[in-house]
Amino acid sequence: MVTFDSGEFEIALVTYNRSEFVAEWLEHCYFQAKIRNISISIWDSSTNHNTEKYIKIFNERNSSNIAYYHVDSETSVGYKPIFPLLNVNSKYVWISGDSRRHDFDLLDKKIFPYLKQDIDYVIFHAMSNEENDGKVYSERNEFLQECFLSVTCIGLSIFKTSIFEPLKTNYKLKNECDKKYKSNYGFSWIGYFLEAYALKNYSALFSIVPVIEIRSKQKIRSWFKRYYHCWVEDLCNLLDGVSEKYENIDIVLKDTWKYLALDRPSICYEVRRAGDLNLQTFYKYKDNGMFDRVSTHVDRLERFATCPVQELDNCLAQELELEKKIFETLCRENIDKIKNLSKGCELWIYGAGAGGKISANFFKEHSIPICGFLDQNAEKIMFFEGFPVKTIHDLNSDNCFVFISLFHWAPLVISSLTDHGVHKDKIFYMSLGYM
Repeated sequence: MVTFDSGEFEIALVTYNRSEFVAEWLEHCYFQAKIRNISISIWDSSTNHNTEKYIKIFNERNSSNIAYYHVDSETSVGYKPIFPLLNVNSKYVWISGDSRRHDFDLLDKKIFPYLKQDIDYVIFHAMSNEENDGKVYSERNEFLQECFLSVTCIGLSIFKTSIFEPLKTNYKLKNECDKKYKSNYGFSWIGYFLEAYALKNYSALFSIVPVIEIRSKQKIRSWFKRYYHCWVEDLCNLLDGVSEKYENIDIVLKDTWKYLALDRPSICYEVRRAGDLNLQTFYKYKDNGMFDRVSTHVDRLERFATCPVQELDNCLAQELELEKKIFETLCRENIDKIKNLSKGCELWIYGAGAGGKISANFFKEHSIPICGFLDQNAEKIMFFEGFPVKTIHDLNSDNCFVFISLFHWAPLVISSLTDHGVHKDKIFYMSLGYM
């Protein structure tokens, strides 16, 4: 177990109207932090006093000294992490969200030792860049190109606080960052960080560390679902801002766009329902050929942007039908490869939905037997298209071949399958222009 000196390491938990999540997080993490001498502070922008009251009771009950700070609730989501980044006095600060936690024993092995070696920044993720697990970066452009997606996730970064010292002492730099990033609703804190990170040759560790989602009876829509409408423009604006200090921004944006699949129908639909689309920066990148070959239908954003609100449902139906046709075409183009890879294996289709139905019919048409479907909602579905539906955990990984029928978000599924023991060569996924 790694222990820290007083004032060496602090976890700053950023939260908003989620007292039950905070309670659950502390139940799992407080003692683990305490025995390692890691301080905890709560940075709460709630519109009520529930979290503040809970922390007071928790401190009294446990004779603890968790620091509580209230942040203006009108502050944008993306700027809130800046408060602890600029005000925590410890050597290192972990900006943590309240919806996930980590195995501290694993952190002892993969993360904390590097803090003792005086590394400047640590980023850890659960499902991307597995080949770079444990890699230490000393060149900022390589770091940004390979790790930017993980940087965008609140709760997965540990910073040496001295990185942000120039933002405290250099008024001109802070003012420039305020102009460029403060109004960036989704990614404000990342802009400040990348500007400061570009001032010196810092070292950064990337590590794969699985996350554990916190479950609570308190139902709140995720940040991603609440702020669909800002992702496209805010992502483009962020990278546009840091392009003065970093190279190959076009590659970074292209790879991130591809992974997040920001042009998939459901997002476009939600974006348009939320209001008018501001695509000024997006158009600039698109006109420069940024999204060529990334997606065959990146112009969806434009179609949804110009679609009358009363026609949105029809527009969504048409786009979903287009995806089905693209998927069917890809199945036919890859039939020989699928037959060879699945030969002698039990074939399972991941995804009991539209893609799963197309896949089952396609395999039946080509006399390829399947065992059934895999789906995270197996307990509710049980049977689909006449076949049993199981979870990944029910799968015998020794002799199986998994065909992923999802149109989006395959990386998380691939990661779960490999964690369960399925070899990557026995997992097949066809990209519709997304990851």
